[in-house]
Amino acid sequence: MKDIESTKHKLRSAAMKLTKQRIEILKILENNRSHPTAMDIYKSLKTNQPEVSFTTVYNTLELLTKMGEINKLILDFERAHYDPDVRQHYHAICTGCGVISDIDQSFDLSIDKIKVQKFSQLTEFHIDFFGICEKCADLSKKEKQVKKPAFYSA
Repeated sequence: MKDIESTKHKLRSAAMKLTKQRIEILKILENNRSHPTAMDIYKSLKTNQPEVSFTTVYNTLELLTKMGEINKLILDFERAHYDPDVRQHYHAICTGCGVISDIDQSFDLSIDKIKVQKFSQLTEFHIDFFGICEKCADLSKKEKQVKKPAFYSA
């Protein structure tokens, strides 16, 4: 999503209503690098907009995805995450805590350079990296430190 104003213009041009809830969803998404789920956005909105429904949030996210304003990330079978950064980039996902981070490093990958069997035309691709983030690794190291036996007293 480039910015709220250009997205509002696109919505108006497509004869879509620019509701208060949609504007609030756009505000949450603008410059958001946390890759929120529909439920994350719904919970965030619910505090100030008690009348908002989960269906409204979900439908708005799907609309924005179809319009190319955000990307829908399917990283697991439980829920989709939404990314307002629509440029070609990759993600690092921590298998410990589930945090999703953008990888800003460029790789020499492009649709033109990738030849995939069984496709006459490749339209897009997604590459995600899974591992343990530094925070989870540090936590794991602390947990692995030698623990004193229960009978030991200081």
